[in-house]
Amino acid sequence: MKTLQEFADALTEAQKARKLTARELADSVGLSDLSVRKILSGQTAPRLTNAMALASELGFELVLVPKEVVQSISGAPKKPRSVLSNVERRLSLARKFGEDDQGDK
Repeated sequence: MKTLQEFADALTEAQKARKLTARELADSVGLSDLSVRKILSGQTAPRLTNAMALASELGFELVLVPKEVVQSISGAPKKPRSVLSNVERRLSLARKFGEDDQGDK
């Protein structure tokens, strides 16, 4: 999920699946009914603690995940790294010189 609206949509879908009203959800997490409705509609960005409370109440866990993990889970192609380690650089050079040597034979 990359946008506030996607976050709001996921919470709204879970709210509907649990058959909770905005007021019931608000009461369970200690927020006002208006605040919950604005968060669920994507009109306002919740504070992190409020997002965590809403997510938890709706059966989610907010977790920070490294981008590489997200890419591997989503099947998105990996971007080539622009910085190589010393080992990777030496392997690349060894492969390059190995190919040059084979071309001379």
